[in-house]
Amino acid sequence: MNNPVSLMAIRKRHFMLEALPDTIVIPALGREQSEQIVKPISEATLDDVAFALRGLDAEFSAVSDRLHALKKLYQMARDAGAIGADYALDVVASSKGKR
Repeated sequence: MNNPVSLMAIRKRHFMLEALPDTIVIPALGREQSEQIVKPISEATLDDVAFALRGLDAEFSAVSDRLHALKKLYQMARDAGAIGADYALDVVASSKGKR
C-alpha cells in the first residue's frame, strides 16, 4: 500500500485512525541498528509499527514522569504554605513535610 490516497481514505473511513501519522520513527535498536529510522507509514511492516510503539511509549513515560513530578512539587509547595510568587524548590526544600 504505497499510495498516499489510500492513507487518506483510511483516515476518513476509520475515525480512530484520523491521527495516524504520515511517518513513524523506529528507534535505534542497539548493535543491530545503531540509528533511528524514519519510515513512511505506507511502507511500515507490523514489526516496524511495534518498534515505533515502543519508542513512543518510552517518550510518553518520560513526559508522564515529568508531569507527575511537577504536580507533586506544586502540591508539596502549596501544602507547605507557598503562594504564587514563592520559589517552589526553596519552599519544598525547607519544609519538613513527608517524603
